[in-house]
Amino acid sequence: MKKFVIAAIVLAAANIFSQDIKPLQSIADLDGIKENAKGNVLLLNFWASWCKPCVKEFPELVKLYNDYKDKGFRLVFVSLDDLPDIEKKVVPFLKNQGVDFTTYYNKFDKPEELIDYVDKNWQGAIPSTYIYDKDGKLKQGILGSKNYEQFESEIKKYMD
Repeated sequence: MKKFVIAAIVLAAANIFSQDIKPLQSIADLDGIKENAKGNVLLLNFWASWCKPCVKEFPELVKLYNDYKDKGFRLVFVSLDDLPDIEKKVVPFLKNQGVDFTTYYNKFDKPEELIDYVDKNWQGAIPSTYIYDKDGKLKQGILGSKNYEQFESEIKKYMD
């Protein structure tokens, strides 16, 4: 009985830290993300585990999310890692960073489809961040790594 209880505790702990990572494979997926975030400021961040500036800013974004998630703010990460790296690199990285919310990986057939939909002026460089207001309208695109204070200043512009 004691072994059963220990096994149950271990399984429960594993579930607490499980990471839900879904494919982002169509414009409808992006529309759905924006629709689900309506009424909140949405920060959409494109990153990859091999991108040093992305990895550097990642904890800043997680802290921002934790500080503002109950104040009308949503954060969505989209990994641009290669598909074989999702399970072996991305998921462990997300767990290590304490990400406990749904994140996505790019599975568009052509990178141009994602780029054209998000921002036709985007060249695909990362980290790249897009901020949407509470009505789901794109308000700002940020290219390059930023820190907590810089991100906080930008999202506060659209929060009531």
